[in-house]
Amino acid sequence: MIKRKTFGIKRRKPRRSPKTASRAISISKLVKALDTVFSRFIRLKYAKNGIVFCYTCGHFTHWKKIHAGHFISRYYKETRWNENNVRPQCFMCNIYKKGDTVKFRINLIQEIGENEVVKMEKESARLTKRGSKEREWLENKIEHYKNELARLDLTQ
Repeated sequence: MIKRKTFGIKRRKPRRSPKTASRAISISKLVKALDTVFSRFIRLKYAKNGIVFCYTCGHFTHWKKIHAGHFISRYYKETRWNENNVRPQCFMCNIYKKGDTVKFRINLIQEIGENEVVKMEKESARLTKRGSKEREWLENKIEHYKNELARLDLTQ
């Protein structure tokens, strides 16, 4: 006698909960949250009555329509959230002109001085090793910039 396979409803294995469900939010989600809060802080910090000027070309627009452009790439974690490294930039300068680093550097030197710019460039080359304290560091930074945003909202 030949046994036939039964076709129909497949029995599913019970789903296991992800290993990270029991722990706090993942590092990558914390980085994304910090990026969001930091970007909003930078754009509002330089806004006057909701209007922001592009740091490199002078184009002005509403703070929600402008980017937080980095002089030194966000890839370098040591300077990613450094307030001296980030200024409001329009879409054209930040994306199409890839940050327009020449004008950005010239403007930064005029604003904060060449010593600070060189110091920041050297700092970006350093490796960041926070290890087990990275989660705590990110959470503290998020909380700090949320408080700064609240302070900015009160003054504007």
